[in-house]
Amino acid sequence: MRYLLSSLVQITLLRKDPSVLPASRVLLLVTGTAFAAGSAMQSWLLFGDDRLLGRTAFDVGLAVGLFRVILAVTRRGNRFRQTMSAVFGTTVLMTPLAAGLLMLQAPAQMFYGLRLFAWAGSVIVIVWYILIVAHILRSAIQVGFVTSIAIALTWLIAGDALLKQLFPPVSV
Repeated sequence: MRYLLSSLVQITLLRKDPSVLPASRVLLLVTGTAFAAGSAMQSWLLFGDDRLLGRTAFDVGLAVGLFRVILAVTRRGNRFRQTMSAVFGTTVLMTPLAAGLLMLQAPAQMFYGLRLFAWAGSVIVIVWYILIVAHILRSAIQVGFVTSIAIALTWLIAGDALLKQLFPPVSV
């Protein structure tokens, strides 16, 4: 367990690639479940319990579907378990940072310094996450870093746009 956690931390720090992880169904299931729980928590922090299960299922489904297609198109389908375990696992490691910054949103409205800290922290976490996903993709499909960044950005932006279309915010 310590080796797996250490490997995920090394991937998060952009020092190692997903090939250090075992191509294990159990690891994929565990990291996928943790990813779903983290997604649900962030969704709850942003939107409350409004269509929480739908939002979470969409988040997991989009990640799995997109990476499955990308790996199939590039004929690297054999790397699916390691790639998804890396994406899920590193996202789980980033979730406490993102959740902490989300929890600062309400108090930040009253204090400019805290608002600036929350905004800057959010930008840093988002950029770091894009770099992590790009790093994983670069290794998994053997493309250049710019291409992998473009794919990671497309995933995040398209996913957010689709999520807003499928689950528009409820007006109170």
